[in-house]
Amino acid sequence: MYEDEYTESDFEGTYVHDEEGWSDDDIYDVLDGEPDAYWNID
Repeated sequence: MYEDEYTESDFEGTYVHDEEGWSDDDIYDVLDGEPDAYWNID
């Protein structure tokens, strides 16, 4: 039997995760765990 490996994201439902495809690790590392900080990236 084949099972999909689905892991819940801490940031599911945020723009940076759902639309931009950033992983939880990226959000923690680059944005210090603040997905709303994505809008401040130049």
